[in-house]
Parts: sequence; structure tokens; C-alpha cells
Amino acid sequence: MKKTIIISLAIILASGAKPQESRDIFTIPVKNWNMKFVGFDNFYPTYLADPLGVRFEVSSQAFKYSDYEYEDKINQGEGYLGRLTICTGARFSLFKFSPKSNPILGIEVDLGVATPLVMRNGNHDLIGTDGIYYFAIAGRPTEWMALRFSKHHICTHLGDEFYSGHVNSPTDYDPMVTQLPVRDDFITSVAVKPLYFLGRPELDILQVYGEIGFFMPGGDFLGSRQNKPNRTAWMNYQGGLELEYYLPKRYLGGVYSAFNISAYQLNAFSPNISFGAGYIFPQELMASKLRIGFQYYNGRSLINQFYNRKERFVALNVTADF
Repeated sequence: MKKTIIISLAIILASGAKPQESRDIFTIPVKNWNMKFVGFDNFYPTYLADPLGVRFEVSSQAFKYSDYEYEDKINQGEGYLGRLTICTGARFSLFKFSPKSNPILGIEVDLGVATPLVMRNGNHDLIGTDGIYYFAIAGRPTEWMALRFSKHHICTHLGDEFYSGHVNSPTDYDPMVTQLPVRDDFITSVAVKPLYFLGRPELDILQVYGEIGFFMPGGDFLGSRQNKPNRTAWMNYQGGLELEYYLPKRYLGGVYSAFNISAYQLNAFSPNISFGAGYIFPQELMASKLRIGFQYYNGRSLINQFYNRKERFVALNVTADF
């Protein structure tokens, strides 16, 4: 019952989202250009299947495998309890400079904040919470390509399910001796729409993207950090493709399908795979998206504390991409 109430509230709140262009707060015309302050219509897209992306999402996850049991007694012949993850997040265009003749082109300062809250299914005890933040310079030089250079920060904090001392779990985590890992990555990103060149907007439904990231311990402006596993494992990569098709009658909404793959040098470049598909509620193209769909994930833990542990799950998600 509690899970049903949470998901229902997420749908109600997210359904109030309006097209992003209507929520710009302050715009100053400068000859043939517009300077826009504080908006939600970001030039760089939000990845639909990125499990660590910035969004508002409620995700009910049924585990198929995990390297750690969260005291779920899987080693005693019982099953996984699963997780309920609520990610509160949003992206902001702090400053945007675009030509009046084509406002979807230009350059901007992009800020994103998300705080995933991970709870155990059933009693909803807090397992952990992470902080995901980024600050970026982004732009769209053409209608078919977007670019971004960003500084990403991911920190992690465990909850009341991990008490002092050794936990009853196959993981090697011990809160008395284990350091909470922090990542501060520089990431260069590019997203392209290859079907744009067909000249038919109704067929421009495919997006492909890729990222290269690196982490230099102690060399970033957030201060020196003693993250020992990161000292020689700097690189990480991410890529994906997604289809987003809107039905001919606007009030019917649309459907989406998305695939994301990432790899971290910390995990010997073992692939992390995420796939999602579902329905997009009736909204304007390029505006905030309210989605209901399913997700399949197989890769390293999405709780950053357990970056060196594997997990696999299927999930039902309600997502608003602000």
C-alpha cells in the first residue's frame, strides 16, 4: 500500500510538468540574440536509460542477483527483498545565449542535482543515499548535435541497515574501517541525431551519444581526496542509443526504447548494461517528459559505496525528466 501511494504521488506531481519553454524566468534580448536566465529547456539531452542520470524517478526494483544481500538472507535459501529507489533530481539552465532566429541553438551553463534514496522493499528502511551533482558548459551548434563538458561529483552515504561492526553479508563492507568513496570526474559528452538528415521531422526519432570521463585524485578544484582505488584507475566511458516516437495524434503521447552501456577502469572496464522501454505521457516534443516503463540493469552497484560489487534487477519506473 505504501509503495502504491508513493508511485501515485509521483505520477500526480510529474503530470503537472509544463513544456520547458513556458517556464523560463528571465530573458533579455540583445540585438539578434537572447540571453536567458534560469530555465529548464537544456540544450543537452537527458539520457533515457542512464541509471545514474539526473531526473525525478520512483523505481521499484526486483533483484535477480546481487554480490551482497543487505541482510536479505539469500544465503539461507530465501529470496531478495528488492529495493525501492526514489531519486529526487532536476536540471537547470542557469544561463543561455541563443539566436532569435533559431532558439534551439546556442550555448549555456548547465547544472544538475540528484539525490537517490535507496530503501528496502517491504519495510522501506533506508539502505543508503548518494549525491549526484554536475556543473557543465553545454551547447547545440547545429540542430542535430549537442555538446557538453562537465564536472561530475558522486558521493555516497549508507543508512540504518548497515550498523557498526561487521554486517551479516558477503560484502567486505565494514563501516568502522571502510572509506566512503567519492568521485569527481571531468566528462566530455556528445549526442547526435543521425536521422535528422532524412529531412523528415516525423522520422527524426533516433539519438546516439557517447562520453569520455576521467578522474584525477587531488587534482580537482573540490580539494584533495584520498580515494586509493582511484589513484591509477582514472578512465570511464559511457554510450547509448534511444528511440523516442510520438504518435500522430498528440494527445496519445508516445513510446520510447533506450539502451545504455558504461565501463569504469575501477571495474576493469566490465560493462554495465541498462535497457528501458515504455510510454511517454502526452507532452510537447523537447519538453519535460513523464514516462512509465520498465528497466533491466546488469552491472556494478548503483550505490557508489559498492562500486566493486555486481547486481542485476528488473524494475518498474515512473520518471519525470525535468
